Amino acid sequence: MTKKKEPEERPRRGRPTLPDDVRAMHGSIRLTRDRWAKLRRLGAAWLGKVVDQAKEPAPRK
Repeated sequence: MTKKKEPEERPRRGRPTLPDDVRAMHGSIRLTRDRWAKLRRLGAAWLGKVVDQAKEPAPRK
């Protein structure tokens, strides 16, 4: 009879996990076909840069 060995700590495989402040999230928006095509041409990097540069409106009173 053989004894069961305790599981050994294995090194993680694959890409390391990103911190929460850098990790991208999935979401959905509604756009016309033409706007989806344009967004695909411009790319995710462009969209991220535009969102980062956009000024938020002042809060309403």
